[in-house]
Amino acid sequence: MIFATNNFFVVQILNYIWFHPNCKDKRVQSILKFIGWQLYKRLINKAIDIQLIPGVKIRCHPKGYAAAAVLYCGLYDYDEMNFLLRYLRPEDSFLDIGANVGVYTLLAASKIKTGIVYSFEALPKNHQRLEENLELNQFHHVKAYSLAISNSQGDISLELAEGDSMPFITSQASEKSITVATNSLDCLLRHEPIENLTLAKIDIEGAELLAFKGATLLLQQQRPYVWIMELNGTVGHFGHTQQDVVDFLRDYGYGLYYYLSDANQLASIETGQQQGNNVLAIASNRLDLVKNRLNITLPILTSISK
Repeated sequence: MIFATNNFFVVQILNYIWFHPNCKDKRVQSILKFIGWQLYKRLINKAIDIQLIPGVKIRCHPKGYAAAAVLYCGLYDYDEMNFLLRYLRPEDSFLDIGANVGVYTLLAASKIKTGIVYSFEALPKNHQRLEENLELNQFHHVKAYSLAISNSQGDISLELAEGDSMPFITSQASEKSITVATNSLDCLLRHEPIENLTLAKIDIEGAELLAFKGATLLLQQQRPYVWIMELNGTVGHFGHTQQDVVDFLRDYGYGLYYYLSDANQLASIETGQQQGNNVLAIASNRLDLVKNRLNITLPILTSISK
């Protein structure tokens, strides 16, 4: 059974690499990277430093997944990561909620010079690797927090997953769970400068609505202007639906969009229309600013064809 399961995941990864936009002109090379990494980590079992983008490195550990995806495919969240790199300005500030080992944090820190990157990661092992990656690149304008973002201050139990995969919040502690501190964005950022807070990424395995409920003071000011967020069935772990999350943000003036990187275009979408898990929530009164930063001159698309 274990052998069959492992084979299933290998096929999934190979399929992911083969059809990834960054690999379309170098599919064989990318597959060879995958095979080479599998051999290397079994024989040598040591981390290696690889290029994320020119001038930025990330440490790839043998049992890590996020950096391995970089090794195979580069910017693995193709549309969203390209959006970040095109949108951010040196004076901006950025939130990375559920930072994992810091891929989005590193991308944002490479663009931001005078602003601040706030990076939140609950899993201690991932937070340690996040700190490693910040030190590797000498990014001193990043504030890295070892805690989970929620709607209040306290603590929660996390059920650990394999490697650096995201853990799940659990109500029943076990030998595979740990307790971590929680806090809200409104509490953590109440004394921080937020006038240049223009972008956030949030990926916390279904707890997004809890985080938004702890950020109402920010949302009232439509800070940040844009949220890159994961929107999928994991919200059901907390008794919420995807529509609950979207409706909550719409009450604060945010609409749902998809970014088409190759066409440099935004498409307005409804819940369930997204291709993949990630979407953009953009403050309606900041749409023109977003379009100007991306140098988009066409109207917002009302349907997606990819």
